[in-house]
Amino acid sequence: MTRPRIRRADAPDAEIVAALINAINSLDHGAPELPMTPEVVRRDLLGPRPKALLRLAELDGVVVGFATASFIYDAERAADALMLLDLYVVPEARRRGAARALMANLAAEAKRHGAGCLWWGVDEGDDDATRFYRAIGARSEGRFSGELLDGAALDRLAAEAA
Repeated sequence: MTRPRIRRADAPDAEIVAALINAINSLDHGAPELPMTPEVVRRDLLGPRPKALLRLAELDGVVVGFATASFIYDAERAADALMLLDLYVVPEARRRGAARALMANLAAEAKRHGAGCLWWGVDEGDDDATRFYRAIGARSEGRFSGELLDGAALDRLAAEAA
């Protein structure tokens, strides 16, 4: 079996990265409300000041998955943490080591940066993802619910600071 190759993305990868982001963003709700475009990938992830780390997984020279992550400060550990934002491997390439190789690459990046942990959330009911994360040694933080403030609610609350 060919081992996955993990690499940084380059400008020519913008189209495939946009397609992969649209694929992960379509998993639960159909087509994403705001589809990712190659132009946004180039601007936000591949430009001179990327907003997140972006790593690609290749099998036999074909891009089959990606991960994005960003450094944050973790006050509980009094250290930086690397927060996994997205991890996706195309269905036909799963169980071939690409996701594990992406996570290993991010773990090494976290260690190089002095981060105290690699942290992420898991969609409720995503048993395949949970099994994968347990297989690489992750543990649950217990009951946790993600919260989101956006749109008009974000605008209203921000206006209170004025």
